[in-house]
Amino acid sequence: MIPAAIRRRAFGLARGLAAGPALAVLLVDAAVVGVRTSRRRRAGSRPRLVYGPTPIISIKYMSEAMRRRGYETLTLVYGIAAINQRSDYDVTFAELLGSGGGRVRVNARELLGPYLAFHGALTRGDVFHFFFDGGFLRFTPLRFLELQLLHLAGKRVVVMPYGGDVALPSRTRSAAFREAFMAEYPEVAAREAETARWISYFSRHADFTVGCLVHVETMPRCDLLATHYYPIDVEEWSHGEVHGGRDEVVVFHSSNHRAVKGTRFVVEACDELAAEGVRIRLDLAEGVPNVEVRSRLASADVLAEQFVLGYALSAMEGMSLGKPVLSNLEDDAYYGVFRERTGLDECPLVSTTPDMLKPALHRLATDPALRAELGAAGRAYVLKFHSFEPVGRMWELVYRTVWHGEPLERTAWHPGREPATAGPADIGTGQAVAQ
Repeated sequence: MIPAAIRRRAFGLARGLAAGPALAVLLVDAAVVGVRTSRRRRAGSRPRLVYGPTPIISIKYMSEAMRRRGYETLTLVYGIAAINQRSDYDVTFAELLGSGGGRVRVNARELLGPYLAFHGALTRGDVFHFFFDGGFLRFTPLRFLELQLLHLAGKRVVVMPYGGDVALPSRTRSAAFREAFMAEYPEVAAREAETARWISYFSRHADFTVGCLVHVETMPRCDLLATHYYPIDVEEWSHGEVHGGRDEVVVFHSSNHRAVKGTRFVVEACDELAAEGVRIRLDLAEGVPNVEVRSRLASADVLAEQFVLGYALSAMEGMSLGKPVLSNLEDDAYYGVFRERTGLDECPLVSTTPDMLKPALHRLATDPALRAELGAAGRAYVLKFHSFEPVGRMWELVYRTVWHGEPLERTAWHPGREPATAGPADIGTGQAVAQ
């Protein structure tokens, strides 16, 4: 058997040798496609939307939101995380190669997969949505030429962060967040220079950047500020159970990324309350599929989300299910601008630092009326700010700028200050609840 080190070197050599011919082919490909793309834009056609290749679940929801508004979309990813399902995405690299698998090892990608993915997306999309960790050519020698090739083809590129792709410890103001991130992902410091290069590349070459909450901190450029740029399916995440009759309060906590989420604070608070006689039980979920998360969260009474900095998709899911949610929104250096410009001041999350967690849980565990009030307010807030309809309107604002060439009307997105359009029947108005 050939040693792994030799196989890696051989693969690296083959990848390097393939880059020259691949670039020649892609240059011709982009030039030809560019003629058709220019015609589509001049004709006023709606842009076709492409999302990938990092398999973050948010791109599933973004794609679904825009499909409901009549857009043609494609999610093309290099693999599928264990917590997600094959049906969450349209195409994987492996399927382009005819392997039919769908799950691709991150460090063992086939030589031609990225080039085939780029070619396929080039012919099927007009506006490309990437994260800051690279596009379809990210694992090839052409990775820092991808946006230039897309522009040659007349395409437009939007980039947004998800977290680890913009993690630069030396530029993170919050010591607590920096330490938690380093504890969870010690390799982040070692690759900071590479991460900074990706951020710089996309900031220079992307047509549009969208920032959200804490992730905007290390972005040198942000064209549109949003609390969150991705939506949630409020129809899928609805009708959570209410357990007024049982003798204990169940607190749900998804403990993936334990240090970042502050899992130990949740465990300690629930253990101490139980020892003091409070009828409370912690449901700790880690590494479970999203379908199981939904079932367990729906049957819980409270969601304890994250307590270093917050909030994220899990909080949106909890609020959509009508659960009271605890997260940490106390640091005004991070959240002040969002309260002023994106409607975060209306968010009914119970903002909770680690030292406030125990009394906050005690209050919720002993006050069912408050739990019901916060749950209803959370559902209304998600409908107004995070459902397909308002987030879809935000993205149409982006496309009017990058695809149709209209001037950008605003630099922050606040659904409450925008004219509403037809959407789901239960869209309501979120109201902040005094905490």
